[in-house]
Amino acid sequence: MSPKPVFLKPRGAAEPVPWDEIAVDAPEVGPQTPLVDAQFVALDVETTGNAPFLVLEIGAERFTLDRPLSFFDTLVDCRAPINPYARKRHHIDRSMLIGAPEFKDARRAFLRFAQGAVLVEHSHDAFDTWLVGRGLESPLEHPIIDTSALARLVLELPKGQTPGLARLVEELNLDVTPAHAALDDARATAMVFRALISRARETIGWQNVGDVLNALPRPIVDRTAPSRRALAASRVQGAPAQTGQRRSAAPASTPRVTSPRPSAPRGRSSRRRRSGSSGSPGGSPG
Repeated sequence: MSPKPVFLKPRGAAEPVPWDEIAVDAPEVGPQTPLVDAQFVALDVETTGNAPFLVLEIGAERFTLDRPLSFFDTLVDCRAPINPYARKRHHIDRSMLIGAPEFKDARRAFLRFAQGAVLVEHSHDAFDTWLVGRGLESPLEHPIIDTSALARLVLELPKGQTPGLARLVEELNLDVTPAHAALDDARATAMVFRALISRARETIGWQNVGDVLNALPRPIVDRTAPSRRALAASRVQGAPAQTGQRRSAAPASTPRVTSPRPSAPRGRSSRRRRSGSSGSPGGSPG
């Protein structure tokens, strides 16, 4: 039985459009895959801006180091309230979501789009890929590269600094403008990644995907709600479990998440601060 067709609704489209899956002519990527042979998918999402941060838009570019290959762009039907500040940043309102696919269908199409590729995001805490993988029965198998960490290494930026996407675009003199829209920022992320990898191949000598992954270990962060962390700790210590604790609004993480979890809690209305890009509530982390 063939899977049911998926209809996407790109930003600006009046009606949903059928998604035509493009056959991917690429082997599964691995650490030994030469960078020049690998395919990458730059991902960006926009969200409601309120915990538990539900996805409103997914944008992505599939590319090689030489050129773009294809694009993925859809709004996502989400019935949760949209944070006013987030709406001011990404300009997504309720009327735009009419006819858009539900998250499970949008994600199903995206995962087929990203099959066999390295995922690239501008997110110091892997939040975009975590959002996409949240609730899956098994973690995403894609290698994941963060362009903010890549920039710190290649451009020798101060330790701990998280450069905004717009700043990197300017510093690398790229002809693109991050616009707080998922596809626009995904395309900007892809351009930043290509420019940084080009420099790293010359200055550091990276040749394979594994060279990049070994140089940029992902941080591990516990996104479990505080009440659940306390409960787990009490059980480990042999203390009786406390009941009646108030549960956090943030979603409890599972061991089956997209990627190792980030290094800083997100207990604020903003998903993260990304100067000059879509990093406020509703933006893509990074």
